Amino acid sequence: MKRYLIFCSLLCALVFSSSAFASGVKLIDYMVSSSGLLELLSSHGIKGVEAKQVESYVFTSLNSFGAGKNLSKKELSDVISKLPVTGQDAGIRKELQMLLDKSSADIKKEDVVKAINNIIYLANRHGKSVIITCADCVSESLSKSGFKFTVENIKNAGTMKLLNDVIPSNPKDLQHFIASKVKRLGLGDYSRVTPDVVSPAEEKTLALFLASYESGSNEFKSMANSIKRLSTKNGKTNLFDSSDPNKLWKLVASDLSSQEVQKISSTLSEVETLAAKEKLKVEEAFNRILRKKAETSGELLERYKQIKSRRCFFK
Repeated sequence: MKRYLIFCSLLCALVFSSSAFASGVKLIDYMVSSSGLLELLSSHGIKGVEAKQVESYVFTSLNSFGAGKNLSKKELSDVISKLPVTGQDAGIRKELQMLLDKSSADIKKEDVVKAINNIIYLANRHGKSVIITCADCVSESLSKSGFKFTVENIKNAGTMKLLNDVIPSNPKDLQHFIASKVKRLGLGDYSRVTPDVVSPAEEKTLALFLASYESGSNEFKSMANSIKRLSTKNGKTNLFDSSDPNKLWKLVASDLSSQEVQKISSTLSEVETLAAKEKLKVEEAFNRILRKKAETSGELLERYKQIKSRRCFFK
């Protein structure tokens, strides 16, 4: 019996492999098949743990369009065609549609990477429960392959409720949501903020920070207050100050425990004290405090160097 099961597994793998490059198979066929996507990634040099990471990013993104269920090829095509996109998003949708329609014989690595980037981006902009971070801040090798984003696997029930029930999925409504929350929380004037300061891909993360600040846990509110104080100069708060910028609000994109939030809040208080004492920019004070904490371990020191060089919260 065991031998028979092994034989069946091998047969299925061979059948899929031999049919994958058959006439009529397109990139969209791979994108809705877990085994197909892994095979495609592997054929372009993305294997092992990294391939599984990318696969999880894609299917989390696709599920955000399908109310938590896997999409068929037709369903995915229909969802993409019906997205209420405008401007830059319309161009990205069009590029994705063209890429998904490519036949298997014509698919290049850059096509696969672009298609995945576009799926993740559109899921963040128009889907539910998808929060993205830059690939460079998470995986150097994925970034080198051309991937722009990674998808954070958020398990916190309160955060998921905000993403699903509170934060709008329509970009126009999302901008209104952000502007009203920024004003209500006294964090500046969002009407003056341009896409080079907060990119479209960062808007949902900012919205999550604001929603969590307003109705999140006490631990999170404490961390958010630290970020607010770091963004206050001469009694005036501006979360988007170009003269001393920080995007520490992007910390909300990580699935943090209460204990981790408390530690971060404590660290940010140290940053605040050092910045005020020595009249430092937030980034310099942040890096100095992190380096001090990292000096006790070679591994921590390497992680500090990566954070500093990638400027995850300051670009």
